[in-house]
Amino acid sequence: MIHEFEANPQMIPIPLPHFPTRMQAVIWRNYGLVPTERIAVVLGATVHQIEEAAGHMGLKVPQNVDSQWLSRGYITIIRANWHLLTYEQILILLDWTEEKLEFTLKEDDFLWVKLGYLKPFVTPLRYKPLSPQEKKLTLEWKQRVSETFDPIEQQLDSTFQEKPFDFLERFKQPDLPRISPRRGPLASEVRLDVPWTIQILHDENKGEGNINIYAQRFVDKHAKLWGVEWSVAASHTESPVLQLKLDSAAQLAKESYTLIVSDDEIVLQASDEDGIMRGLQWIEQTIQKSELPYFEKGQYERTNKFDLRYIYSYSAVYGDPLLETELDPYPDEQLERLSEVGVNGIWMQSVLYQLAPWRAAPELSVNWEQRIEGLRKLVEKALKYGIRVYLYFNEPRSMPLSYFKNKPDWKGHEEEGYAALCTSVPEVQAILSESVSALFREVPGLGGIFAITMSENLTNCYSKAYGGKTNCPRCSKRSPSAVISEVIHLVANAVAKEAPAARVLCYTWAWTASLGWDDNEILSAIKQLPSNVTILSVSEDEKETNIGNTPGKVIDYSISVVGPSEKTARVWQMAKDNGLKTAAKVQFNNSWELSAVPYLPVFQLIEEHLRRLNASGVSGLMLSWTLGGYPSLTLRLAAEHYWSAEGDQARGIDELLEDQFGTATGKIITQASLAFSEAFRQFPFDVSVLYLAPQNIGPANLLYMEPTNYKATMVGIPYDDLDRWRAQYSETVFANQFKKLSTGWKKGLKLLDKARKHITASTEADFDDLYRIASASYLHFYSAYMQILFVKNRKRYLAATDWEKKSKLGVVLIDIAQTELDNALALYALVKQDSRIGFEASNHYFYTAQDLKEKAMNCHYVLEQLMSEGKIAQSH
Repeated sequence: MIHEFEANPQMIPIPLPHFPTRMQAVIWRNYGLVPTERIAVVLGATVHQIEEAAGHMGLKVPQNVDSQWLSRGYITIIRANWHLLTYEQILILLDWTEEKLEFTLKEDDFLWVKLGYLKPFVTPLRYKPLSPQEKKLTLEWKQRVSETFDPIEQQLDSTFQEKPFDFLERFKQPDLPRISPRRGPLASEVRLDVPWTIQILHDENKGEGNINIYAQRFVDKHAKLWGVEWSVAASHTESPVLQLKLDSAAQLAKESYTLIVSDDEIVLQASDEDGIMRGLQWIEQTIQKSELPYFEKGQYERTNKFDLRYIYSYSAVYGDPLLETELDPYPDEQLERLSEVGVNGIWMQSVLYQLAPWRAAPELSVNWEQRIEGLRKLVEKALKYGIRVYLYFNEPRSMPLSYFKNKPDWKGHEEEGYAALCTSVPEVQAILSESVSALFREVPGLGGIFAITMSENLTNCYSKAYGGKTNCPRCSKRSPSAVISEVIHLVANAVAKEAPAARVLCYTWAWTASLGWDDNEILSAIKQLPSNVTILSVSEDEKETNIGNTPGKVIDYSISVVGPSEKTARVWQMAKDNGLKTAAKVQFNNSWELSAVPYLPVFQLIEEHLRRLNASGVSGLMLSWTLGGYPSLTLRLAAEHYWSAEGDQARGIDELLEDQFGTATGKIITQASLAFSEAFRQFPFDVSVLYLAPQNIGPANLLYMEPTNYKATMVGIPYDDLDRWRAQYSETVFANQFKKLSTGWKKGLKLLDKARKHITASTEADFDDLYRIASASYLHFYSAYMQILFVKNRKRYLAATDWEKKSKLGVVLIDIAQTELDNALALYALVKQDSRIGFEASNHYFYTAQDLKEKAMNCHYVLEQLMSEGKIAQSH
């Protein structure tokens, strides 16, 4: 491995005393994820020996291995073995080259950072027969696993269950239940449960495009729902007819449309194809909500309020999806579901030299032609759902110092063995412009890019220049705003040259004081940007907080603290004053406050945020970072705010939930969601809490009787690092905030219990989904509270010299460990029913069902230790 990633001989791996042996820990953690043959090679054993050892631990022999773990869950595997195996053994386990592992640690969403910037120094584990004592402990392990989990498995046998990654199948539209109207049509309604013909009237100035696809999709879904066959025709036909009229001269905003409904004719008109598609979706969604195949006669006009609404794939892996087509980040079914909840853009990571021939280092552009072909296919596929593709742009990427041996004049800001390609150098500027132009020339229809210029990777010479001080001899004589605006200008001009309709978004992420930015610097940058640039800012950026009487501010992004912030409002106003469009980066589904569930049912917080954004005048929404891309109930409700109808007021969350679940159930769910929302405001927000505290791992995080002395890592491994978990909060305040959050959330769950008796057959699946997600969220928050209390009281327990005091503290720890055992069992049952729980695209599965079984065994071990020590204390 390169020096940066070498194992640290000073860091010994954490002990795992709940396992009889560490060898068995390797088998347990990899069973079901990795083929038995690989585990055998890693441990120097035969397949028979591994299967025999697995059976003795209570594991099923032979194992069922899903190959998707190695392609879509490799981060889960790496994290599970980080303290167990050497690099060489991990390479064997994954069947990777050293180069691939190095690339993954560096480029796969900062995996090296998530693992703590270090690899523990591990002695290679090898298979060896168990000693008599180890055999005894193994038998006890097997019996305890059986006693603990057999009752749960028996209960689960009578319920629907999912395997990991089954959420990929969820995107596929199930066989929709045929809806039987509960009444006949009123005189003011048009019947849509009789055969109609869709007539397509093409704009003379445009080709056929995708309208036929939109129409046929509507016809197919309508037939499934209502049992009536419609047809599609290009010429005049007999009544009743639905005319799709595309007229580019119509004075309608993008995606907007008018609808005129009369007895035998419906006319849907738009100035672009997307408007036609949105109109058809609205017709079907309207009658589906009412469960009546009738439409009220009259005239309707619906206008788009946010012309850009883009999101990240729920299921994408970093890897190389444009080259490895089996890793399709956006299957058709997912695109259709996203389109149905109002999404019109998707984004994905990109590295420019992999997508265009890079004459400065052609060896880095190997296979660029295949990736471009993959991107073309994705763009064409997404357009069939009214969705554009946007690329995450973090350029130009830095190079190792050795690269500059023959190009010393190109070397810019230098740090940690790398240097920026200085964008003040004309040759670098030319390469950047040429490559961007080539990209948009090669991929017609590409939606655009959003450019991060600060903080994420070393790119331009100010991108990681803390304090606004760069060591580049050229850029140090220029301001951050001059350098950054120049990079954006170069990119925007190159895009406009090849694709005038494509969007360029300048993301103000990390335009902060710590990197040399104040309002004057921000205004200076904005003034220098061309008119085809949109300013994208985190809505709640630097919003001041006072949670638990502890002052702070939002760094990163938040759902519990509702934006926009004063800073963001100022930035947007600067942009508007200079003729630029604005967009808000938001999280509606989830955030790092809790990312292990596909969405948080805090609908009132999302509604509050959307109303504020509507008032702010922003024209676009970036709906998620790498987390939060599931086409959820939350996004369905949020989509109601993306459109304005003439004379209509935006409907409240109570009306929307009553539409979704029926009046009685919807009213109670509204109350439950309000309880969740108010509870979530108690989240002790701080960027360190987001990244380091255990709420994202929840009940899967182990308890340790002795301090591990490891630092919690960024959305990776929390360990027992309470001091870093709590950031600026005192231990007491930190614990109390999670207590308030958990207690308030529990009230919402009780309301959902009350709502269950009102659900109908048509809403049962959506309700069960909501209940599972709300329950899993509670377990994560409550477990975080328990872990805080455990570490806090463990410190006092270990320091206590008075036996009576120690015994009392031991009882407290026993209660916490028992509660954590219960939390792990409850979450295990939910995970077995819902493959989305525990998954997040850039971290893969935070935990597996097997990990939750391990946590249960870990809790049993802690309980035994505490009880044993308690008996000793009593004897004194």
